[in-house]
Amino acid sequence: MQIGIIGDTHGSRESMAEINDVFPPVEFYIHTGDHWQDAVYFEKKWGVPVLTVKGNCDFEEYPSELLFTAGGKKFFVTHGHQYGVKFSLHRLFYRALEEGADYCIYGHTHILRHEEMEGIWFLNPGSPICPRGLKKCCGILLQENQGRWQWELRGG
Repeated sequence: MQIGIIGDTHGSRESMAEINDVFPPVEFYIHTGDHWQDAVYFEKKWGVPVLTVKGNCDFEEYPSELLFTAGGKKFFVTHGHQYGVKFSLHRLFYRALEEGADYCIYGHTHILRHEEMEGIWFLNPGSPICPRGLKKCCGILLQENQGRWQWELRGG
């Protein structure tokens, strides 16, 4: 199983095309919000399912959190602004723990991040259109092979 993790695309059709170019075929994408409509566009244009959440720059009604299981792992997805992720992952950690998540996927900071805390992996794909931090990338590829999960950066 392969899952693409993207987000904070902010309406950029160019970044959506770049994402399509640098990712291998995936079962689905996770979009961390800030223009969740980009996920709808991406799904229609390239025919790959995209799960998405509402970000702080999204004003239409849409869910701000998503919980699902794939490949035997539980995923909690949120944009992250409600949990103060620009300052600390403390509140987000406790929410992911409360949900029993193996993976917590979030955005908002535009900073690529991947770290494990007490058995929960926190993954932030950054932003392909306006990255912050030292590294630009288009997203994260999460791959499961025989029960083992690995991630790798795509593009940038």
